[in-house]
Amino acid sequence: MTAFGKSPPSGPQIDGNVSADMVRAGSRPWAPHLWWMALAVGAAGFAFVWLATPHAREIGSPWELVAKLFAFACLCVAIAVFPWVSPRLNWLLYVPFVFFTGYLIPRVSWFYYGDGARAQGDSFYTHLYLLLYPGIVLTVAAAYRIGGGTPGRCLKIMVSGVLIVFSGFLDLMWFVVNPVEIPEVIDAPHINLFTGGPISFGATIVFALAHVPVIVGVNLLPLDRWIGRLLGAGDP
Repeated sequence: MTAFGKSPPSGPQIDGNVSADMVRAGSRPWAPHLWWMALAVGAAGFAFVWLATPHAREIGSPWELVAKLFAFACLCVAIAVFPWVSPRLNWLLYVPFVFFTGYLIPRVSWFYYGDGARAQGDSFYTHLYLLLYPGIVLTVAAAYRIGGGTPGRCLKIMVSGVLIVFSGFLDLMWFVVNPVEIPEVIDAPHINLFTGGPISFGATIVFALAHVPVIVGVNLLPLDRWIGRLLGAGDP
């Protein structure tokens, strides 16, 4: 069914208005199964990251970041190519709400109310940035996809969310919105991977602004057209 509960079109127009049902309309035999295969790999990757990598703010080695991004990317693909697009499935969005209110929010708030952030700062950082923020990005994208959004635009939402948090914008705003002095340098592990070490506040602004054309470029890519061709949605 489509977002309006009608039958899927006989052939999505991947060069113009793209059908949200391109996954089910794809001629590739693996197209309808791509979502759960990506979900399985993403879930396994998340389990590996959560259980086998240190819960620390510092990035010990580049492969740890690669493993985290790979697991997240698989979950993004699973959401983007979810084949059943219908507002009637909005109840699926209750699942992340249960996770947020049943575990994540109580756990994060405990670090504040129990003053556990000082003793378990790395665990607090992990819950906030490895679970909460990605969970918000995935939930927003899932709502868009289930409501009738196309796979390509769904991916753009998730990629943009990742680029924004890795751009250094958050690191800058932490010192702007909180009652603290502006530092001379900012020490952010994800920035240090590219710069080789802490950089000045002004350089961090430049680093963040450099991501703007990247985000714009990502959102201008014809992802739906590429995905449609990959899935064979334009085949007779």
